[in-house]
Amino acid sequence: MDNTLRTSLLGGGLDEQVDEEQQQQHHDTSRAPSRQPPSKSKLRRLLHAFRVMSMPYFRSSREGKCLFGTLVVLAVISSGISVYFSYLVRDFYSALTEKRIHDFWRVMIQFVVSMVVFVPIDVMYQFVRVKLQISWRKWLTERVMSLYFRNKVYYALERKSVGAIAREEVTYYEYNDAEGGEEDANCEIKEVDNPDQRMAEDIKSFTEFSLSFFLLVIDTSLDLAAFSVILTLIMPELFIALFAFAILGTLFTVLIGKKLIPLNFEALQREADFRFSLVRVRENAESIAFYGGEDVETKETGKRFLRVIQNMGWINVAERNLNCFTITYNRLTWILPIIVVAPSYFAGIIEFGVVQQARTAFDHILYDMSIIVTQFSNVAQFSAGIERLFSFLTVIQELDPERSVRSLLLCDPDDGEDVESAGGGGVTAIERMTQQSANAITLKEVDLPSRSTTQNIITIRDLQLATPDNRRVLVQDLEVSLTSGKNMLITGNSGAGKSSLLRAIAGLWSTGSGEIERPRKQYVYFLPQRPYCPPGTLRDQLLYPSTEEENGYSLAGMSASECRQYGNEDLLNVLNLVQLPNLASRAGDGDPRRGLDSVLDWTNTLSLGEQQRLAFARIVLNRPRLVIMDESTSALDVEAEGSMYNLLKGVQTDGGGGLTYISVGHRPTLLAYHDVKLTLKDGVGSVTDISPQC
Repeated sequence: MDNTLRTSLLGGGLDEQVDEEQQQQHHDTSRAPSRQPPSKSKLRRLLHAFRVMSMPYFRSSREGKCLFGTLVVLAVISSGISVYFSYLVRDFYSALTEKRIHDFWRVMIQFVVSMVVFVPIDVMYQFVRVKLQISWRKWLTERVMSLYFRNKVYYALERKSVGAIAREEVTYYEYNDAEGGEEDANCEIKEVDNPDQRMAEDIKSFTEFSLSFFLLVIDTSLDLAAFSVILTLIMPELFIALFAFAILGTLFTVLIGKKLIPLNFEALQREADFRFSLVRVRENAESIAFYGGEDVETKETGKRFLRVIQNMGWINVAERNLNCFTITYNRLTWILPIIVVAPSYFAGIIEFGVVQQARTAFDHILYDMSIIVTQFSNVAQFSAGIERLFSFLTVIQELDPERSVRSLLLCDPDDGEDVESAGGGGVTAIERMTQQSANAITLKEVDLPSRSTTQNIITIRDLQLATPDNRRVLVQDLEVSLTSGKNMLITGNSGAGKSSLLRAIAGLWSTGSGEIERPRKQYVYFLPQRPYCPPGTLRDQLLYPSTEEENGYSLAGMSASECRQYGNEDLLNVLNLVQLPNLASRAGDGDPRRGLDSVLDWTNTLSLGEQQRLAFARIVLNRPRLVIMDESTSALDVEAEGSMYNLLKGVQTDGGGGLTYISVGHRPTLLAYHDVKLTLKDGVGSVTDISPQC
């Protein structure tokens, strides 16, 4: 057990964690920014972060408690097995060197019997360890994903510049290419980004290494206790020499290898920077090809790759210096116990088997006491991973300050609790970003009557809308009241704030003042200019964002009685309505019903015009009371655009009447499909009725 565990830690280390960053670092590429070795306060913060992220699982998960308890028991048994085999090895070599045939075969029989009994224990130990890793990762990932997707935290993290949350003054060293000279300078911690990497890679590394390292500590503690007794009984002088040797080795390792901690942290950032540049090229391949920008992209990507190579060189220099000591240290362990024990063996005081047992005990104890020496590089990488993951949770907590990070993880994602009201007084994560400001837009969601009426479906009162950084006011003193059944067109020059106003209505932007009153989210449907096509079948594309329930399909917030049933014919008829009659057949190789369940990369399979038609099909199927569209027909010709708007006018909602829609657009032809026009110009909005002649 102990050899397998140690090999996995020494050979594999941590999984490489890659974080796709969205901007280059501000310091010069010739420098290698890195942190000083952790101070006591830094070490306390790391221990606190580890405790906060690890303890909730073992407190709340019954499976985790059972697996952990079983693992500890198996670890104790496995350590006892190691001690038992040390005595078998002693008797084996004693019988072999003294040619005691009877004792030799007796030991061999004991060894075979022991293998039959103890191998299943070691196998079960490894199995339970991996099972606990899987269970812990599943639990922690589900908690973090739940926090990420609920309460619009995912959007708030994307929008918010979180660099100021965890900034602190740090020091880095500048290494020269030859020997790694040092020079003090300053840098700042970059903002927390790429939550996908933190949830996928950082959580995986955190759970796997945490458990492996904990078991290593348990194993080494038991080994240290057991083999210290054995070695002391054999020769106390050897134990004293061993203790002094291990202490010196640990001190020199920390002093020589301290530069690896900041360099490993920097490696994650530079690898992410390089990877992001490659991803950006892939996502914008067609535009780059049209421009012929290969030389520019090659140069930019090469610069980022050079930064990766530079940091790898600095790490290699630091590891070279560390390896000079650790390799010498390990070689000395081969002869140190023999030198100490040899005089007693030559004097006939001890048998050769005792020499072998002393060497075995020496190796165990030395490894146990030299854990800092052997695990320094891995722990350095692990500490960087803890900081990245904990900073991510800290940002989530910043968006919900009435709840601590620990209580965030203890929250059960399946308890049915609405995070928008859990510990937050009904305030969304996005509103948290602006509520500390003197001004914040109030979004009031109201219930609609079961039947359509002529009441206002949306009301905007004294609205002042600013950009999220509060540096520019887009709209001032806006007053709008839109009656149900009346459709409004928002126009204005580019940059006037049209799309920003839609974001405010959606609750995505809240910087400013005033009040927006609209129906609850289950009655509202937003259409962006470029529709989102999630992974899945064509059926999933049509019904998005409805989820499948026992009674049918429903939007978030709907009751079971409001679920809707859709058969294959219903979906195919809707495709015909939005002028995509052959899409299902094309996806299903001629079979439209098969095409509904085909899984394709729909974003790249469909043109933008087809995607916009598909978005209108979603409106027909979801039947909201209010639709808000941001240039949702920009890729359609005028005739197709008219067909889509006429289709909306014929949609019957669950309230029995027609739906109401608000559009952003530039084409004069859009006037014919709207009743009211809101014009934004120089921060002022004016509302006028549209003449029927238009």
